[in-house]
Amino acid sequence: MKFKVETLPQAEDEIKSLEKSQQELLRCEYSKIEFQGIEFVRVKPLQKDIFEIKSNELRSLFKYKAGKIIVVGVVFVKKTQKTPKDKVKLAKQRFKEV
Repeated sequence: MKFKVETLPQAEDEIKSLEKSQQELLRCEYSKIEFQGIEFVRVKPLQKDIFEIKSNELRSLFKYKAGKIIVVGVVFVKKTQKTPKDKVKLAKQRFKEV
């Protein structure tokens, strides 16, 4: 299923702080979602309304929104097995604003 991907301004800043190759990887993943469908990327549910796009060592936390839009709220380089709780908490805070 195809979705339009929206990125919160805070997440855009996080993406800009990544290396160019990492930025390109994320853009590629988001394009796949928009043009091919979400089933073409690795997605994992984390909590009730929060999901994770897994792109090598990068993670993008998102939620679905009415009108088939994915709002990407937090982007980070994953260094441990589990997604850090502070990242999930931050995503919840940002998604409340949307």
